Amino acid sequence: MKIRLIYPRFKKFLEDHPGLRESLREYVVGDYTMPPSLALPILASLTPPDVDLHLTDDNIGQPINYDEQIDLVAISCFTPQAQRAYEIADEYRKRGTKVVMGGIHPSLCPQEALEHADAVCAGEGDSLWQTIIEDAKNNTLQRLYEPKIIYNLADMPIPKREIFPREVYKWEAHLVSTMRGCPVRCSGCPIPPKEGHLFRFRPVDNIIADIKSMPYREFYITDDTVMLPGKKNLKFLDEIMEQSQDLDVKMFISSTMMMVRNYDFYTRLAKGGTSSIYTIFGFDRVSKNLFSDNCSREEWQQCVDLVRMIEDNGIHFFASYGIGFDDQDRRVVDRILKFSKEAKIDLAEFYIITPFPGTPFGIQAEEENRLLHRNYSEWNHGNVVFKPKNWTIDELNRDFVTLWNEFYRDIQPQRTVRSFDMLTT
Repeated sequence: MKIRLIYPRFKKFLEDHPGLRESLREYVVGDYTMPPSLALPILASLTPPDVDLHLTDDNIGQPINYDEQIDLVAISCFTPQAQRAYEIADEYRKRGTKVVMGGIHPSLCPQEALEHADAVCAGEGDSLWQTIIEDAKNNTLQRLYEPKIIYNLADMPIPKREIFPREVYKWEAHLVSTMRGCPVRCSGCPIPPKEGHLFRFRPVDNIIADIKSMPYREFYITDDTVMLPGKKNLKFLDEIMEQSQDLDVKMFISSTMMMVRNYDFYTRLAKGGTSSIYTIFGFDRVSKNLFSDNCSREEWQQCVDLVRMIEDNGIHFFASYGIGFDDQDRRVVDRILKFSKEAKIDLAEFYIITPFPGTPFGIQAEEENRLLHRNYSEWNHGNVVFKPKNWTIDELNRDFVTLWNEFYRDIQPQRTVRSFDMLTT
């Protein structure tokens, strides 16, 4: 049996702003290469050895041969890829090739995806992949696959990263998964509806074995939930750091401003190899309050001190600021720039809130008839795709550009990439 995995192309959020993209090129922000979805090497590791498995990455220009004699095409996508994913799926199906789709977008829009696929995997595919393969072999594909069990991350294999050959991919890092699920219902996050409302932790020994197996010493932890301030999360992350201290790694962690305010904690992160923390502003209660009229000077200073606490431990703070939220207005631009200056943040990106399907904000925007279109290629945080509450569409676009330009006006390019060697290659 022959299967082809396909990772559809998506636009980075500055592609629709060519002038801005060019002016920021030397800062290597909004335009650097990320490894493809971790779902692909996980599926590869779960594929039986008698299956001939191949990958096509549309993002690096690998050609798609729609006339290839193949038994099954598997397409994984999130929302900015969905338009292209549907185009690819339609072309294969015109030629009689079976297509299964999965990933965040098909999981949250299964009926829409079924208009373009023979089968859709809605939810985690780990426990379903081998069943899908067998059904494809026997020509008995079901229309919709949904997990019947909660997947135990102790059963998660080490991803088969050799499907990304080093002579083809020029980045020098990989992705590492540590946990799934989240009980916090942030307005723009698809994790709870896709992965469930309970934290599930991958065994630390499994994570360390995964890290040791990688050909690169730099990697991204994919789960911003790992930095939430609950006791279980902090204990789990501490255990990872204890075992990663001697591995000579550089670790990039994602988070929100809902982080513990404890200097020693960040000292331990640094000793464990953490070199950068990518922090998303806009969804969580702390950053929402930070840029609101209700933020006290004391609360403001606590957030400034948190950034400095992280930086003082040698960890680069990477801010990702969102604008266009219903609880914001145009004053947020000055507040973001003021906070960045006071906290001495030298690396940031800016995004326009997007009403992704299945998220609380996505559901709200659809119910209020505020969606402008479903051209998903523009649903990439770089375009206005809904009717804002406190901006006109033109104002929100202008403020997005203003933030990029004003933030980097007085920052030297070499400062922005000081924590990760891969971003300069």
